[in-house]
Amino acid sequence: MEGLTPRQEEVLDLVLEALESRGYPPSIRELCDSLGLSSTRGALRHLEALERKGFISRTSGARAIQVRDALRGPVSYLPLVGEVPAGPLRHASEEVEEWLPVPARWGGEGRFLLRVRGDSMVGDGIRDGDLVVVDPRPDARDGEVVVALVDGEATVKRLRRRRGAVELEASNPAYPTLRVEKGEAEVLLAGKVVSLLRDRV
Repeated sequence: MEGLTPRQEEVLDLVLEALESRGYPPSIRELCDSLGLSSTRGALRHLEALERKGFISRTSGARAIQVRDALRGPVSYLPLVGEVPAGPLRHASEEVEEWLPVPARWGGEGRFLLRVRGDSMVGDGIRDGDLVVVDPRPDARDGEVVVALVDGEATVKRLRRRRGAVELEASNPAYPTLRVEKGEAEVLLAGKVVSLLRDRV
């Protein structure tokens, strides 16, 4: 899913607000009035961009706008702060690229999005290109999917604690489990993966 411009975010918010308050989307003319546009072409251009980026789908008709099920209802905006490998360890970018809408229930203080690169977690339904919502808690239970930092390099894996060691386990059998013995390297948790947003409707 591509990010949105501020104007596209405004249009999406108008659609979501209408769906929440009255159960059906705004007409093109209503969008124009709310956006201060004199021509319907401007509103249509924004809707076309939202459709192209995967936030909505449209059919013929004045109010034929459907929003992705995941975005129905209240939304929150979370920062996309870069990529994290689901594969071999690699440095993860930590600069905010853009803010993206997610269901409000996925929001929370400090939460952020990372784009997954690699296929080591496909057994957990996490594919290359997916966005994961990360809750930046300093600890996680054994068996939970986390974003871990090993000597500053990031990866998405399932956390396993063994006597005297931490194991970061892939869910793709093609990838070995990364075992870090106590004192061998510094293992920190950037957070727990709590939700997944796929780039397709």
